[in-house]
Amino acid sequence: MDSLSLVFALLAPTLTRFMLATPEAFVLALGGIAMLKALQQAFVTAFATKFTFGALVTFVVTISGLDLFNIHAAFWGILFGYAASRLMERGDHASAAGQ
Repeated sequence: MDSLSLVFALLAPTLTRFMLATPEAFVLALGGIAMLKALQQAFVTAFATKFTFGALVTFVVTISGLDLFNIHAAFWGILFGYAASRLMERGDHASAAGQ
């Protein structure tokens, strides 16, 4: 096991130079591929039960990068998602209030 660690330690500078020489788009794509499972689980959780339209609007507005009045897109995503959910998913809100 110690010899395997030594091999990785010896090859680390070469691998680092190789990764620094790769195009930025490749590194970003590799990071995106690594996050696919977490993103899939987040979608399954967000869209599994109630308030799915509000979750979708929140996601779309947040990733759009909307910056109004120097306020970041995350705030507008929550605000527009809640408003859309209140308007379009009245049944979900009524059942949640009755619990």
